[in-house]
Amino acid sequence: MWFVGGSVHCMYVEEVGLMAEVSIELPGFSASFNKNVQAEVRQIVKRGIGTVVTNITRRLGLVVGAAIRESREYESLLAGTLRAEFGLPDPSAIDAVINEWIENIAVAYNSSGGQFGNLTIGIIDSDYSDVLTLPEASFSYSSRRGSGVLDWLRWLLLEGTNAIVRDYDFTSTTTRGSRTGLGIMVSRQGNAWTVPSEFSGTAGDNFVLRSLQSIDEEINNIVRQEITVGLK
Repeated sequence: MWFVGGSVHCMYVEEVGLMAEVSIELPGFSASFNKNVQAEVRQIVKRGIGTVVTNITRRLGLVVGAAIRESREYESLLAGTLRAEFGLPDPSAIDAVINEWIENIAVAYNSSGGQFGNLTIGIIDSDYSDVLTLPEASFSYSSRRGSGVLDWLRWLLLEGTNAIVRDYDFTSTTTRGSRTGLGIMVSRQGNAWTVPSEFSGTAGDNFVLRSLQSIDEEINNIVRQEITVGLK
């Protein structure tokens, strides 16, 4: 079960107890025998846990990257509504963001957690600073109306449907001066442009969190498979 937590400053965190379904208490055997069996199991864990952590990290990188790239937001940023309305000149910027999330996957073993320790898995920084500080998270623009910086990733992850550009709206029918050739912002007093509601996100509900939730069971299966294989 995934939950929001603060381990290693990551938003998505899971703790998995190692060998949680195995009972080491052996009725009829002495306490010292049981203690020796448990000590032997701990040695097995100690010898194999490094490989387990490495393999889990590698496999999680593959499934996390695939899940985000299968999202409708990813497709829209490459060549759809979001690229047009953000005026995103280089749609590959989203790949740099995804790669940063993959690189930041942290799998850690805590030997003092539970009977035989546990694994903590973290993927996203709770304040999204891991990706919002990337050069690709924003871009500078200059036009006859002025110049500035467009924080497209912050808009998509955090702003929901808040008003972002007041007295303007997007139209796909006027392409002169468009950075993408897909549309342009036009002056409309009293209007306010927002991230399209079907793509909007907040700190607790955005496209990357929804992508991770869609593979929750797959992540659990990877962890348990690698524990089973690595701690024989």
